[in-house]
Amino acid sequence: MTSPYRSEIRLRLDDPAAQRDVIALGYRREGIARGAGPDREDMVVWARLEDDPEGPSPRVLPDLPGGELTDGVIRIRALHPDDLDGWYELRSLPESVAASVPPVVPPREEVERFFSYAEGRWLAGEVAAMTILDARSGKFAGQIALYYFQPHHREGMLGYGVLPAFRGRGYARRAVQLVTKWAFNEARLQRVVAGTAVDNIASQKTLQAAGFEIEAKQVGILPAPNGGRLDAVLYVRRRL
Repeated sequence: MTSPYRSEIRLRLDDPAAQRDVIALGYRREGIARGAGPDREDMVVWARLEDDPEGPSPRVLPDLPGGELTDGVIRIRALHPDDLDGWYELRSLPESVAASVPPVVPPREEVERFFSYAEGRWLAGEVAAMTILDARSGKFAGQIALYYFQPHHREGMLGYGVLPAFRGRGYARRAVQLVTKWAFNEARLQRVVAGTAVDNIASQKTLQAAGFEIEAKQVGILPAPNGGRLDAVLYVRRRL
């Protein structure tokens, strides 16, 4: 759709290459047009106005520098199709389900769709979904994601998990530290928060070891697997 003042392009949600092309041309993401595709699929709407500045449109969640983060023990990269089985295995564990919102095992198709849309959501500045790899073997060890859910406050929220075979090695702490540093230095966020159920002592120790401090108790914020509600502890780390 074009006019003398406005140019609009609609792209598939699972076509990040085309989305990168329009970002380079200065188009900005406006939202989702439901059922607007040729097969009634949702489309993502990008637009550019005649008086928009030249050059690429700004991104609030940049790519990882060099394509990954690493401390020599773990590597963190954007989701890759090879990670899907490991990610689904992790999300299907009882302890992962209990900490999920909602607390259910996601259907396989939902996970596949999540992977298909992940890069586009990163480009949109919604969430940076990443894989934790064992640096030595290259095996899938876990996942971590930064949700940019408070843009006016420049605040992001972390969610993470590690497979049982890689627990007890500090992988979660290392991942939290690497992603938080990237969030502050590259994405220029001011605050990163993470919440854990009050009885999830292991996750609380991970956040404390990564330099986070308790900010608040959130009463009844999490849905419980039995249909009730659970309290959570909110942790925060600020950019200094």
